[in-house]
Amino acid sequence: MPSKKSTSYISIKGLKIYAYHGVLRQENEVGNTFEVDIDLYFDAAEAMYTDRLDLTVNYAAVVDIVRKEMAETSDLLENVVYRIYRTITSRMRRVTGGRIAIFKPQPPIAAELDSVGFTYIW
Repeated sequence: MPSKKSTSYISIKGLKIYAYHGVLRQENEVGNTFEVDIDLYFDAAEAMYTDRLDLTVNYAAVVDIVRKEMAETSDLLENVVYRIYRTITSRMRRVTGGRIAIFKPQPPIAAELDSVGFTYIW
C-alpha cells in the first residue's frame, strides 16, 4: 500500500464557465467567460490501493460544485472562491487542503494582459 506520508491531489485545470461576476454593471449584465483551476489535497493511499471511487475526490462532483457557485453572481472573485471553498470542504471530508484560482481572461481594463484573477490556498 502507498505511504500515508506522501502528498496527493487531484487537479482541474482551465474549467471554462460563463458567469456574471464583477463590480461594473456591464459585467453583471453581459457576463464573461471565467477559467477555474483547482488542486485538492487528500490522502489517496486507500484509493490507489483499492481502485475505489468512494475513497478519492470525485472530479465530476467538484465540477458540479464549481458550476453551482459560479451561477450565483458576485462583485468579487474573492467571494466566489470562498463559496467554492466552503462548499467543497463541507461536503468532501477527505480534502485536507488545496488551491482554488479563478481567472477573468477578458477583464474590462484598458491594458494588454492575459487575464486577471484571484487564488486562495489553504
